[in-house]
Parts: sequence; C-alpha cells; structure tokens
Amino acid sequence: MNDNLKIALGVLLYIVCFGLSIIWLAEPAGASDFDSNFDRVPLVQNAPAQVATWGLTPTVIVCEHAPVNQRQIIKAVNIWKRLGHRFYSTQYKHDPMNKCLMDEPEGYIVIHMVTAGIAMDDTALAQTHFYVDNITNKILYAKIYMRPDVRETVLEHELGHALGFLHFNKINHLMNEKWMMGGWDTKGLEQQR
Repeated sequence: MNDNLKIALGVLLYIVCFGLSIIWLAEPAGASDFDSNFDRVPLVQNAPAQVATWGLTPTVIVCEHAPVNQRQIIKAVNIWKRLGHRFYSTQYKHDPMNKCLMDEPEGYIVIHMVTAGIAMDDTALAQTHFYVDNITNKILYAKIYMRPDVRETVLEHELGHALGFLHFNKINHLMNEKWMMGGWDTKGLEQQR
C-alpha cells in the first residue's frame, strides 16, 4: 500500500473515531421530560406542537426549596411574555395560599426542586407535568421539577412545556429535547391570537 493511501486511511479513521466520541459525549444531557394527560398529539411537526392552552391566565410560583433564583425566573417569564404569552403574576418563594403543597394547583405553574418521590430519567435536567381538561383542551395546572444545577435555557424550556408545547427537535431551538442541541431559537412559540 502506498504511503499517501496509508496516511489518508489513518486520517479518515481518526475523523470517524473523533466524530463518534463527540456523539457519545453529547448524548446524555436531555433537556427535560414532560408528563401530561393530553389525548391528542399532532402527527407532523413543522413547528413546535402546542397541544393545549391555558383557560385561566396562570400565576407562576417559585416554591421555597426550588433551585431557581429571582433573576432566573424573571428572565424566563419575560422571554415568554415577549412571545405574547400572559401570566397573572410571578411569585418568588411567596406562597400564602399553599399552592406549592397542593396536588392540583389549578391556575398555577409551580416550580419545585426534584425530590425522591419524582420519577425522572437520570439524564433529564428537569421535568414538567401539565394537566389538561380533555373536553375543553385547556391546561388546568403545571408542576415543574428542577435539578439543583439549573443550566441556561432549561427553565425557559420547562415553562414552554407548562404552556402546552412539546419537544421540537430543531437544532438551536428552545424546545429541543436535548439540552446540548438546543438554544434560543423561539420560532413557532408565539402566542396564537
């Protein structure tokens, strides 16, 4: 075999191995899981699917032990407000009506820290549960569970689930299932009038 061919094959083998190692390293960081009781899932996604909307304008509450600081929640809520979504108010570690302790906090998006009782994939950075009235197709309430290490875009992504959006696996999109593949692209997340 001539020396140029050996060098070319060696370089090709190196590139393939390096590429596979990058794919392997990027694999574990899932942005989130979501859990819902909705009935209808769109079959084709040309934009992020929104399976339901809120009947009431939701209030966001950051619960006492949630690993979210005030700056993070203000930034996350403001991104969704700029997209035309409405929130009644945002309460930071102030819960006079004990919504954080309720099983069904209707009209609220409550943000908790993940606890032992929450079944969550080991690679997920957070998880959102949102509950839909399947007759009216309106979201009744949502609960977001965050891991202690809150990475950039994760809280914004979870609020997207709380507003009824599913994963949209476009590179650099806020609703991408894989955190490493996501980003700040918000195309298709605007409030429909």
